Amino acid sequence: MISSKIKSRRGVVSAIALTAAALLTLTACGGSKADEAADPVDTAIALVEALPAGQWISNFSDYKEAVNWDAAEVLALDLGAGTISPSNLVLQAGLPYEIQIMNSDTVDHTFSALDFMRASAVRKVESPGAEVKMRLFKDITIFAGMTMNLFVVPVIPGVLKMENLTDGALTASGTISVEGTAPTTPAPVIESVSTVGEIAGADALIAAADWDSAATITEEMGDNGDSHFYKTKIINLKLNEPVILTFANNGNTLHVFEAEEFLMTCAAFKITSTEGSVTGGIIRPSDLEVGGAANLYIIPTKAGTYTLLDEGTDMKATIVVK
Repeated sequence: MISSKIKSRRGVVSAIALTAAALLTLTACGGSKADEAADPVDTAIALVEALPAGQWISNFSDYKEAVNWDAAEVLALDLGAGTISPSNLVLQAGLPYEIQIMNSDTVDHTFSALDFMRASAVRKVESPGAEVKMRLFKDITIFAGMTMNLFVVPVIPGVLKMENLTDGALTASGTISVEGTAPTTPAPVIESVSTVGEIAGADALIAAADWDSAATITEEMGDNGDSHFYKTKIINLKLNEPVILTFANNGNTLHVFEAEEFLMTCAAFKITSTEGSVTGGIIRPSDLEVGGAANLYIIPTKAGTYTLLDEGTDMKATIVVK
């Protein structure tokens, strides 16, 4: 269980975290029109480093079972018109949240808050048809008019920057203030981001790939009574060649794509659904609701034969990389 000492929604950021080396200044330029009318002058907010650069909470999965997700507080965040509203989120360390990231605009916007992600336990990003699970989430792009939900437990207190990017350009900044005290049960395991397991040279491989010409392969997931199946039994992929591998649930019940050994060998560009896309370190097994689909933009980097399954069912297929 998360420590019962964490009660207040308005705690005081740990004095230990408030070191001179950690203080920076951020001008908060997001917010609603009402905020702008009440206070036309931007307020300077001091950033408080939660974790030094290059570190992350590696035991993020321990928090999934340690909190009550039914009691998660639901917060709304809108990226419409290239702003961030509200421009400051106040969260409590050790408590679960469902942050509904909305895009009320007619163009796509990207939510970026890597320092917050590194210092938190991110369970998943979810949309109506699919969920995305990754080791170390990075950016979340919300397509025009869509919403994606971030399920997260903030772990280390701090005041951290969040940004709205439009076509790769910064359009607004805000802050995420994590207050209180880091939980002790489970205690955070802080390690180098090298332990995320990203493939060496992944960024260069992804940048050099011609994604517009990448091969596209769809693996359908289905069921017939108690029988559950992948339609294609053998998926053939080319070593070091980009591919868009789509898992589509055309069945009557929820299905899971599980190929963790294979995914650990892939340079992962992004995962897309009908609502948006997510970038991160390593793709993890994820759920697909009926009618849902997830498109994995990946580059296999290790030849071999890998098992694709849905644990708890008779679904099984093989991925061959050569």
